[in-house]
Amino acid sequence: MLLQEFSLKKLQEIENKELLIKLILQIKKDAQMVSVDFNLNEESSSIKLVNYLQVFLTNLIQNDFKAYLNLLYRVDISEKELLKLQGLEINILVKNIAILILKKEWQKVWFRSKSR
Repeated sequence: MLLQEFSLKKLQEIENKELLIKLILQIKKDAQMVSVDFNLNEESSSIKLVNYLQVFLTNLIQNDFKAYLNLLYRVDISEKELLKLQGLEINILVKNIAILILKKEWQKVWFRSKSR
């Protein structure tokens, strides 16, 4: 999967289980760096990853907004991208932020896999 073609549908089609595991581990690492636990099994499917990430983000927004903001900063989600999402209903907002996070984390994993 080319980086430019990233989408949730493409993520679900990842055949390389090793890269999916690395993606989950990268999200866990960044969450851990902001002192929150992302407790998803590395062997999970891409669908479980997307669903878990959305529940995880909703929980952070509702219960630990500071950690949520720190995670966005850690993952390097741009303020410009976030401003585009202003005013959206919480479920749609969370889905879009999950996509932004997955895209950024996928970039990290993809570039590392190509540089080896």
